[in-house]
Amino acid sequence: MRNLKRNLKRNLKKNIKNTQEQIFQLSSVAIVKIFKSAIKPLSRLSVRVFESGSIRQIVGLIVITAVLALAIIPTSLASAQTAIYQNFATVQTPDAQIETERSLQLPVTSFTITQGFSFFHPGIDLAAVKGSPVYPIMDGVVIEIEQGRFGYGNYVIIDHGSGLKSLYAHFAKIEVKTGEKVDKDSIVGLVGSTGWSTGPHLHLQILEQNKWINPRTFFESYFGKRLASTR
Repeated sequence: MRNLKRNLKRNLKKNIKNTQEQIFQLSSVAIVKIFKSAIKPLSRLSVRVFESGSIRQIVGLIVITAVLALAIIPTSLASAQTAIYQNFATVQTPDAQIETERSLQLPVTSFTITQGFSFFHPGIDLAAVKGSPVYPIMDGVVIEIEQGRFGYGNYVIIDHGSGLKSLYAHFAKIEVKTGEKVDKDSIVGLVGSTGWSTGPHLHLQILEQNKWINPRTFFESYFGKRLASTR
């Protein structure tokens, strides 16, 4: 009698387990079928959408626009500085020809050339000790002074006459006033890092007949030797 009860219980548990497994398998298959039937229309729709000629044209236009945008974005902060003062000059890169016999001098006595002249950087950067005095490259009159937090930061423009002008940027302090006459002994300002700058330096630009010229070539033509860093 006891053995019969045991066998009945054992068979009942086995049948229940088998039934549960069958139900689970059937449920799994049903769920998979339902899922496939649900996403199939979406898959067909997405394929049709992306096979559409108009969609491909739109995607292509987006890609081309992105590439062009990356190509024309300025690669340096100095290029943005050029755009700020477009009325000051027309950018070009020919070798400079000095048309004056007046004495010319370097604006700082000790410096390291950290960036040269290019289309997007129409000047040269002369890294120097912060607070070092900056002198005009030749006699002239101060025609513009600006103190700002962006672009050139604190800068000065000097008119040397005969269509020649010079710009000195990123001053920590400006020592001249608009309309003031300056000579080679005048201190225009002190080297700093104002505006778009990553360290103390003088950004120098030279304008001749309304065209940017390479300051390095300008000095080398005058002194007859290569302009090199002095520290």
